[in-house]
Amino acid sequence: MVRPHLQAMYDESRATKRLAQDFIQLKKTVLRVGIMCTIAPTLLVELIASIHARYPGVELSIVDASAKELNRRLLAGELEIAVYCLPAESDDERMHTMPLFREQMMIVLPASHPLAEKNAIRPKDLNGGNYLNRVNCEFNGYAGKFFDSDVSWKMVYRSERDDWILAMVRSGLGFAFMPEYAVNDPGVVARPLVEPEFFRQVNLVTVRGRPYSPAVGALVREAMRMKWHGEQAIAVKNAAA
Repeated sequence: MVRPHLQAMYDESRATKRLAQDFIQLKKTVLRVGIMCTIAPTLLVELIASIHARYPGVELSIVDASAKELNRRLLAGELEIAVYCLPAESDDERMHTMPLFREQMMIVLPASHPLAEKNAIRPKDLNGGNYLNRVNCEFNGYAGKFFDSDVSWKMVYRSERDDWILAMVRSGLGFAFMPEYAVNDPGVVARPLVEPEFFRQVNLVTVRGRPYSPAVGALVREAMRMKWHGEQAIAVKNAAA
């Protein structure tokens, strides 16, 4: 009769001890985090600030890279956790993903462009136009196969940096294909691409079965607690459904 109560007390005491040990370890620890370079920094800055406020002993070592490079570094053990998406890849059983938010892919144009008056843009509307290629776009080599073979455009510029691409668009040198929340230049307009539409889901990713420091748990808790573009993390909403 007494044993269940004693067992509960014992389990609770061990859980408390683990929390205390985690707290001690968090007083000084470095967390290696990968951030996909095509994600707008606004929300990530909020996440970093939240971690700093709640866990001041956690030092974030941030790697800014493409989605494929982050995926490689995670598997190689060079990173503990990363924020990215790989729309061209099937689910990788080696990875554990926690969805954060979803955003639509847009066509970005100079504010003076005739297509800027449209509510949405189809690939055929861009036929013959000048294309500014974002080298690190996770849709590179994936989106093209969904377009009509009769539609073509001229690639006039490539860059690894989204801010340079936006500057080129603003200057009227061509159009770009970018995620909705990354378009932050007042001199350009963004319209959703339709027929077909493209969306990306940004995830918090770790490697399954790998032991992690308490700092990883701290980052996961903060990522699940905060709002992403005014909404709960998709993983939180899915768990509540």
